[in-house]
Amino acid sequence: MSLRSIRRLSAAAATSLAATLAACSGSGPSEAYTGPGWYLEKPYMLVLGGPKVFAGPMSYDKCEEQRAKVGGDLSTDLLCVNHPGKPTKYGLY
Repeated sequence: MSLRSIRRLSAAAATSLAATLAACSGSGPSEAYTGPGWYLEKPYMLVLGGPKVFAGPMSYDKCEEQRAKVGGDLSTDLLCVNHPGKPTKYGLY
């Protein structure tokens, strides 16, 4: 392999890695926080991705209504989480 093709390959790998990391990072609790209240979140098993916030802030009853509106299998994966203050970042997300 020539040096030029190695550079192209490493540039393509770096671009794909950056795109993958950008796709994994959604609006997490610390980015979506606008005030105290309940937030509708989907937790992920991988700490790298972190939880993704779908809606909030709202009251607990409104949060449960929003979760019911989603319906299907996704509604069982969503949680209503109370954030009385701005969440701190844990791990890599």
